[in-house]
Amino acid sequence: MSSVSSIAGPNGTSSWQHYFKPRRLGHVNLWVEDLARSERFYNECCGLTIEFTEPDLIASFLGTGQTPHDLGMIEKTNGIDRYGRDGILQLPGTIGREVGLNHLAWELDNERDLVEGYKQLLANDVATDITVDHQVAHSVYLFDPDGNYNEFYCDTVQNWREVLHGEMDLITSHWDPLAAEPFTQGRYETDPQWHCVDAAPLHPLRVTHAVIRSTDVARLVDFYTTVGGLEVVARDAGVVYLGGSLADYTHNLVIVPAAQPGYGYASFELADEAALEAAIEALDARARESAKTVDLPWKRSLFLRDPDGLMSEWTVRRAAPRDLAARGDIDLVYAA
Repeated sequence: MSSVSSIAGPNGTSSWQHYFKPRRLGHVNLWVEDLARSERFYNECCGLTIEFTEPDLIASFLGTGQTPHDLGMIEKTNGIDRYGRDGILQLPGTIGREVGLNHLAWELDNERDLVEGYKQLLANDVATDITVDHQVAHSVYLFDPDGNYNEFYCDTVQNWREVLHGEMDLITSHWDPLAAEPFTQGRYETDPQWHCVDAAPLHPLRVTHAVIRSTDVARLVDFYTTVGGLEVVARDAGVVYLGGSLADYTHNLVIVPAAQPGYGYASFELADEAALEAAIEALDARARESAKTVDLPWKRSLFLRDPDGLMSEWTVRRAAPRDLAARGDIDLVYAA
């Protein structure tokens, strides 16, 4: 099958409008060294609620009530295979050997859009990895040209809380996208019930975007617009901002030019600057040093490193237009 780095339309160019068309970034999933340790950090410090866990998978899923989870975490495989509900090899031991990004997850409007995108991938001989049923979502997984793993999914149950809560037995099984007529109605959450951990310093509203680094930004932009169906919403100082179809997100993915490709961080939105200031003060009171604070005309952010050294951003947008050339000595990946 062809690699995703050479996707071409009928005339030999990247002419397909898109394979998928996401609404937004649904969640970010990380490989972690010690699940319990990371769970405590993101729950007790960062204010994400533990929505459900999969002990057999050594996985935990935390959120703000917007979706079944904003952040997923899975303990490294350490070379040992892990299987899903019907014996599907969900996590081969050949992956997840290092901490870092597991996958980015893109929420689609409905199953028809997901299946049609999958059919186009097959028709154009573009490699996919697995297709799975998560009980509350159907998903297609594939890699971008830099090796970042992506999930394109549609919700299959609107009230996911009735299905996913507390400790869960194995959730994932195989899904055949071609086995049945796909549904056309959106089954995503239409009335999200926001929640957070009151005692935590941070009270995030939702995950808004992810930042990734690349040595070939143009190639990744081609993937995320052609396969991923995201729209380029801005360019600045070599950085490209891409977004889904939901208007209340300024962007959902940032691609930053860098000497080495890799995961940058996930960004979580806070209510306002007062909430950010209160979080900084609370973290100071706990003698927990933030990795970095960024104060720019277009945003104010607190960056924290988790127990594995992975960065996350907790941010408030400002009205001023972005101008990365005016960032001073702030590293491009943090200013973006």
